[in-house]
Amino acid sequence: MPSRLQILTALVGTAFALPNLTPRDTSALRILPWSWNFNITALSGPGCPDFGATSPPHVTRPTFGSNTVDGSEIYYWFFAYPHLRASVAPGTPEASVWCETTLAYTELDKDGVAPAVPGYRLKLHKNGTQVIARYDLEEGVEAKLKFTYFTDGKETIVDTLNVAGPRASGSYNDNTPVTGLVQWPLPKCGTGTIKFRTELTVSAKKEGAKGTVSSDQLEYEGKTVYYGLQQGVSYDWEKCTA
Repeated sequence: MPSRLQILTALVGTAFALPNLTPRDTSALRILPWSWNFNITALSGPGCPDFGATSPPHVTRPTFGSNTVDGSEIYYWFFAYPHLRASVAPGTPEASVWCETTLAYTELDKDGVAPAVPGYRLKLHKNGTQVIARYDLEEGVEAKLKFTYFTDGKETIVDTLNVAGPRASGSYNDNTPVTGLVQWPLPKCGTGTIKFRTELTVSAKKEGAKGTVSSDQLEYEGKTVYYGLQQGVSYDWEKCTA
């Protein structure tokens, strides 16, 4: 079962993992740095028009980290996209929206700074992509979430989640299929750039059918705002060798 890592969001767009100060399980070798962070350095697309914004209550941002505790060593970091939502209705049989996100990853030591000699290399895409979203899909409506991770070469890693209606109104947590799983080790130890594209398409295959994919809503200063559809990026590490 996943459990949340302790995290601190000190700056908008930056997430830090804090070390686990409890004794580590000696029955399984855990490979991970003391701490690390992800910083959103660029956003592009209609699904994330708020790069650099600090206005409350919610902007495109990192939200929380999680990891397995069964020895499988699967780590996730989630990123929320309040503007990533789409609806179909009579007269609008298809709607789509996308965002491209660029992250800077940094390994940190116990003093919260990048070590002079990094000890670990992050490996992206340990277990596909996890999605936390709110659906309300009638029969005949299909939602497709496509996640494209760009490596340092021409190759890409693509995850796809397809959800077919009917799906009752509510918040759901889904994982993309992991058949033929491919991992990408970052080129350098201790640091790296991660870029991915998130695409949401909602289509009505039945005339007049309605459907929406979005996120949880709340009232803020008399207006309805969105928490943000969350994408969980999976990863783990390998030790660096001299």
